[in-house]
Amino acid sequence: MNDLLENERENLLQLLAKAQQRLDTLKETVKTANGGLAGMDIRIAIGDAITPLNVAFEIAEPL
Repeated sequence: MNDLLENERENLLQLLAKAQQRLDTLKETVKTANGGLAGMDIRIAIGDAITPLNVAFEIAEPL
């Protein structure tokens, strides 16, 4: 059972690291977004940032 929990912990840590990278990208996108497509670029970056957090939530929910 401990191995399973350790594996889940490692998966969560990897997903959170990916989420942090995407949050950093989102921050940069917001700083540099310009023009008519800025809103779309920001929405796409938000969606990209949320995805690994949603997956992490699904993994953590039954714990």
